[in-house]
Amino acid sequence: MPLGHTSNKMLSQAEEQIQAKVPAKSQSDLARVVNAGLTIMYSSKLRDKRNERIAQTTDPAKDAGEGAARLLVNLYQQSNKTMPVDIAIPASMIFAFEYLDLLAQAGKAEITPDLLAKTTMSTANSALEALGIKKDILSNMINASQKPQPAAPQGILAGAQGA
Repeated sequence: MPLGHTSNKMLSQAEEQIQAKVPAKSQSDLARVVNAGLTIMYSSKLRDKRNERIAQTTDPAKDAGEGAARLLVNLYQQSNKTMPVDIAIPASMIFAFEYLDLLAQAGKAEITPDLLAKTTMSTANSALEALGIKKDILSNMINASQKPQPAAPQGILAGAQGA
């Protein structure tokens, strides 16, 4: 069952795919964080501020990503920094897609695969930055994990390695 409330089929499917990639042991944590975030996002107290932001939107992908990161940080702080970090990115993606849905309903965005891709990148970058993970550090970690490992010696060299 999807956690979000999007009215757009493409966004709903994207949210379901994100949720499906979260390990079963983390599903309840994700549900709690998403529920808390959507409660804030759709709060009647914040309606005017949300509508003002929507009206000022010029870059839907960037605005959705940055907004999702702000909400994520807010929830992380409210949890006294106990929110499981492994669900931070999936939750922020769902928040971003929910915001895109609001933008589409307001006529400020057309939901396309390209917009979803741009929003995904924007959200990941904004969320990582909000969590204090610098892009260059992350790039170095990714590059280090992708470097080919030296091949194990074979033949005569394999026997000589212990010598």
